[in-house]
Amino acid sequence: MIMSPSYKDYQQVIDDVNQTDAPFAKCGSVVELLCKQVALAPDAPAVVFGPHILSRQQLWRQAQAVAACLGRLSADRDGCVGLFVEPSLALMYGAWGILLSGNGYLPLSPEYPEDRLRYMLEDSKTQIIFTQDHLRERLAELAPPSVRIVCERDIAPFIGQRVDASVRSDSLAYVIYTSGSTGKPKGVLIEHQSVVNQMNWLACEYRLGENTRILQKTPMSFDAAQWEMLAPCCGATVVMGEAGIYKDPSRLIAAIRRHRVTALQCVPTLLQAILDDDDVLHCDSLTQIFSGGEALHKRLANLCLETLPSCQLINLYGPTECTINSSAWTVTPQRLAQEPDIVSIGRPVFNTRYYLLDEARRPVAPGETGELYIGGAGLARGYLHRPELTAERFIANPFEPDNPQARLYRTGDLARWGEQGQVFYAGRADNQVKLRGYRIELDEIRSAIETHLWVRHAAVMVKNDPHTGYQNLVAFVELNEKEAALMDQGRADSHHQTKANKAQVYMQLSSPGCRDVLPGERVIALPGAQDTARQRAMAFGRKTYRHYEGGAVSAQDLLNLLAQRPPRGEPRALASLTQETLGELLRYFGCFTSDERILPKYIWASPGALYATQLYLELNGVAGIDSGIYYYHPLRHQLVRCADAPARGEPYFCCHFIGKKSAIEPIYKNNIQEVLNVEAGHMQGAMDAVLPGFGLAIAAREHRPEMKALPGVAQEDYYLTSCRIDSYCECEALPVDVLVQAMPGKIADLPAGTYRYRDGVFKPLSKSFIEKKHVIAINQKVYEDASFGIALLSQGRRSWQEYVTLGRQMQRLQSNGLLLGLMSSGYSSESGNDLPTARVLYRLLGEDCGASYFCIGGRISQAQKRSEGMKEDSVHIKGPAEILRDDLETFLPAYMLPNKIQVLDKLPQTANGKIDLNRLAATEIELARKHIVAPRDETESLIAHIWQEKLKRPQCSVDDNFFEVGGNSLIAVALIAAINKKLNCRLPVQAIFTAPTIEKLAQQVRELAGSGATRLIPLQQRGRQLPVFCWPGLGGYCMNLRTMAVSLTPARPFFGIQASGINAGEQIYGTIKEMAARDIALIRQQQAHGPYTLWGYSFGARVAFEAAWQLEQAGEQVQSLVLIAPGAPKVRQQQAQLHSSEASYDNPAYLTILFSVFMGSIHHPLLARCLDEAQDRELFIDFIARHHQALGRDQIARITDIVSQTFEFTYSFNELNQRQIQVPVTVIKAQGDDYAFIEGSARFCAQPPRVETLQADHYQLLKEGHIDELMAALAKAEAVEEEADAAF
Repeated sequence: MIMSPSYKDYQQVIDDVNQTDAPFAKCGSVVELLCKQVALAPDAPAVVFGPHILSRQQLWRQAQAVAACLGRLSADRDGCVGLFVEPSLALMYGAWGILLSGNGYLPLSPEYPEDRLRYMLEDSKTQIIFTQDHLRERLAELAPPSVRIVCERDIAPFIGQRVDASVRSDSLAYVIYTSGSTGKPKGVLIEHQSVVNQMNWLACEYRLGENTRILQKTPMSFDAAQWEMLAPCCGATVVMGEAGIYKDPSRLIAAIRRHRVTALQCVPTLLQAILDDDDVLHCDSLTQIFSGGEALHKRLANLCLETLPSCQLINLYGPTECTINSSAWTVTPQRLAQEPDIVSIGRPVFNTRYYLLDEARRPVAPGETGELYIGGAGLARGYLHRPELTAERFIANPFEPDNPQARLYRTGDLARWGEQGQVFYAGRADNQVKLRGYRIELDEIRSAIETHLWVRHAAVMVKNDPHTGYQNLVAFVELNEKEAALMDQGRADSHHQTKANKAQVYMQLSSPGCRDVLPGERVIALPGAQDTARQRAMAFGRKTYRHYEGGAVSAQDLLNLLAQRPPRGEPRALASLTQETLGELLRYFGCFTSDERILPKYIWASPGALYATQLYLELNGVAGIDSGIYYYHPLRHQLVRCADAPARGEPYFCCHFIGKKSAIEPIYKNNIQEVLNVEAGHMQGAMDAVLPGFGLAIAAREHRPEMKALPGVAQEDYYLTSCRIDSYCECEALPVDVLVQAMPGKIADLPAGTYRYRDGVFKPLSKSFIEKKHVIAINQKVYEDASFGIALLSQGRRSWQEYVTLGRQMQRLQSNGLLLGLMSSGYSSESGNDLPTARVLYRLLGEDCGASYFCIGGRISQAQKRSEGMKEDSVHIKGPAEILRDDLETFLPAYMLPNKIQVLDKLPQTANGKIDLNRLAATEIELARKHIVAPRDETESLIAHIWQEKLKRPQCSVDDNFFEVGGNSLIAVALIAAINKKLNCRLPVQAIFTAPTIEKLAQQVRELAGSGATRLIPLQQRGRQLPVFCWPGLGGYCMNLRTMAVSLTPARPFFGIQASGINAGEQIYGTIKEMAARDIALIRQQQAHGPYTLWGYSFGARVAFEAAWQLEQAGEQVQSLVLIAPGAPKVRQQQAQLHSSEASYDNPAYLTILFSVFMGSIHHPLLARCLDEAQDRELFIDFIARHHQALGRDQIARITDIVSQTFEFTYSFNELNQRQIQVPVTVIKAQGDDYAFIEGSARFCAQPPRVETLQADHYQLLKEGHIDELMAALAKAEAVEEEADAAF
């Protein structure tokens, strides 16, 4: 029941805002309006479609033919006739013909999904449809069999016939299906009198008439399209846009210019896209833009008025149920200055009443929010075949008690009155949600997000986690590329939009630019693998600086920077270069690591820090190395001989640079060749700094494209450049022009602006400069702190070599000793993908602008320069999505902050250009969960405590992702260090990327097993000695090798070789021969060639022996083979007389060994229970799962299956005698073990094995209390290995 409104509020509404009475046109229908226009100017154009034009008379004539044809088929009037046509002349005369027949048209857009079209046809009970000839067959498949189809050819006989043009004002004009917020689409019935009122208002208020050329581009199934289609009844000319034109701003602009369009209607989403196209500046015929369908933001309105100052901007509002537009607001700069972020929807149109009511349907006071109810001439008849819904949404108007026919439509929209009586839209009533105890208006959050300069469009919704029901507030965002440029212009999947998945860091850690060593290639281990203090200082001092903590910068500082030249050196002959000197020189171009950082470090700058450019050396008569072309492996400090080199009569040293496309393409989709050439330049710039210290320099640039044919270089890779190295001579200045920009207020003796640097002085060029918005989004905060910018420009013809030169010069500047830090911030493109900085430089310099490379900078401190940490990298830990959320925290309360911001290339749109919320709702995203999983053991508890301390979080779940709960690379270093200290383990910092949750970190602590996804488990990764490869015991699980691995010297890496089958989806191999072959392939991925050190424990000793034999057969050297406890425990011997050696749960010997694989002993107190309870595979797995919490049930099952298939593996006498190996063998026997597999043959190795017998038994020798005894035996084996190495 509606309660009586207060007198004050009632009077304000009735006496002010709702004084909209206007006389109706004398014509009662739009048909009569058109008839009048035909009479006034029959030859005036009514419709334009491409080169075709229909005059008013021709339109009327065609429409009469359609009406006559329809009248022949049915005498019914006030019915619904379908209109299934594409944008064309037929659309116009078809719609007008249906109106002339006394019926209403039902727009059926061919673009609609077929399921929706079928629903509309069935729900409307339409019996006749007008269509185009070429659409008849498709329509026949969609429509029920009883529907009659009328085509263009069917109306030909009726051309020239006249029909009665009298149509009642309350007759049906059209039916529009609208989805609303819930339920199935419903048909809205609009009458002629409502349309006449709308058209009369447009004609009076916005001069819709003979001077108007309106572009009909809105899909006809939407109510906003109707006034475009019906505009000829006011004398306007309709320019029909081609199909799909509303999706293509450039085509829209072209149509406006070609047809001299004066009026355009579009949703704000499309308006933004149009204004983003520079060609809109040439739309000088355009005088009116009507915006509607979505909230119009103040920022977009300002942009429109600034871009098209002579164009009137009108903001429209109106539900379908109120006939197209029920209110409007002419936007002016003066009005915008006084309005909030969302532009007003204005005042009601002619003969329309607005009421803002509270939940009790009482008028609200100005400034308060209420639900909008609309009354007046625009109200629809109701919903087609939905009387109950009509009664619910169209109610009696209590404010006109003397008029029983007066009704109100309940819009479901929230609004408030402004000071001038205008109305401000405030969202949907059904878009309010209760989230975690708070009532939240989703449109308010969306509006707040859209005020951010970076955001073009946003949508906010609540998505429930399907597992826990936890409510997630999710914001979908489309960035404005003019304000938030991405490094790859938004076309690199999602990496440049968010850093949540850490894709780039994973790439960086995998060293994707490194080349694999191919079979048969000779490897030279270079001297000088251990880095020196000078090398480290150069590597860690040359950073991409993103913090400027050193104070002010002066103009003289910049002059000093630009005047710097590379260091000088004392010339030396190439022939005098020794291998030691070459090793020291090349070590500068190797990888540097630090416990303070996750990522590797190099002395040169690389795009994305991916280091995708490979360095090849062509050597002839240099350092005693055989003539050839060698790849320098920066991780291993090795030269890999790839090919022969051309014969030369004198010493020759040339560097060739190859860009590996696959190493950079997952992060960059555009400008790949540009950035690879830039990186090659940076490497040459680093050589300018290093070579003089060795009496050398880059002597000349060479072009050697034949290097593309080197083995290991993929077809897709790029040859970049070459340079010859020779005796030192002073480097000439590079052919590069330099522009310097002073940031406003940052350099006291250099006013803000852009300067040309020439002959040691700054010459003013322009007061304009590269602004913050012109650098990529994630660098904009760095820009705010920077003092200056430097643009390098090529002087020569645009070519790839110019990018090499620019990179070389930028590296020289970055390597300065003046405590000026630089950050690269943009470059030009040869492939059409210029970053914004390059586009600004083009505007400044015009045709004189060559290839460009831009950086910003400021003064840094000595501490920054010395630091080996990741503070400078921390800026790039967050992408636009994460930065947006940080910014929202400054003006949104915590309960309104989205749990997740999902940045999309483009928000999906409905056919009429609105944001498609249904498609967004179906978007799959990873959601946060409310359920807290508590630590389940001591390891998880200890890590959880450290986790909470470092992340400053009051609680955590063991499945929380480190990076999603606020972690970054700086915190990661501190977290892993604290875990290692507290739990006395040696997790690498990189573990946080392979194990980003508490439970996964705990598992890595238990296993020290790397990522867990590979079978080559790095139990000890440090050191530069050749690694040990060790096979574990029966079952192939490496965890019991951990104590042995970490007890070795830290200078020697140790890899456990996990059995195939432990990881899900892996095959269990059927023979020792096949197992060894597969494992060798894995070993060669880590160490391509010998000499190899192979160890094996228990069953693993058999695989190690087989691997050694296969490697020797392949021509590789095995330096040492150590077989640890190769014999089985005596339990099998004791059971042998009662049971066979088969893997059966009826065999206590098998079950005992299987039990020991998991529990580490055959004397465990639980063994008796296991033998009693585990009568089959499932019962055994259940038993172990209850008593071994470190392993999951699936993993237990897979290890069990491996044991069952390998338990009976052994060598036959003949097989063993066929396998004589050359490698020195050490056998370390455990106390109480049975004979080993090799003890039955004397021919298995060329020399007798060394045998060490321990006091520890088969299981004890790997445990803490006995590990020292094993280490002593292994030390003797290593001494034998060193003797073999010396002999080699």
